[in-house]
Amino acid sequence: MSTLAVGMMIMIRDRDYADLVGGIDGRSVLVWTCNTCARLCNGIGGQEAAGRLAERLRADGIRVTGVLSTSASCLEGKVAARASAASEGGPELVLVLACDLGARCAGAVLGREVLNPVETLGTGYLRADGRPVLLSAGDRSALAEDPEMASPCLPRSSPYA
Repeated sequence: MSTLAVGMMIMIRDRDYADLVGGIDGRSVLVWTCNTCARLCNGIGGQEAAGRLAERLRADGIRVTGVLSTSASCLEGKVAARASAASEGGPELVLVLACDLGARCAGAVLGREVLNPVETLGTGYLRADGRPVLLSAGDRSALAEDPEMASPCLPRSSPYA
């Protein structure tokens, strides 16, 4: 019998696109994302999802200064390695598609206000079929709102685009 050695953060979107745009409130944004847990967890984040979101925001008239990703937004060194590229164009807001830890780390390193439209549910793992399984939950209030989400195996959902 093998043991589970590596886990990941399990997350969901916490607002719809209209609410996300309302939170931007006319400010310029940098879209920042994690290419590990956020990408693997139903495509909430990752370079492709962040790019699609940036294009949609641009189409809606929001000034997007760039799209940046790192393999792990929760590791300060990884964020710091990309920080100089993040300061180019002077975004007023960093829109982070990552877990709460990654969002806090990105905000601290980048020195900008962060908008994180993601709720981190807890830790888990990725099944062979690509679906995330929640093992250790923090606040499960978001799960209670949607019966389909009540299962420990979260449904697939598309990001904002």
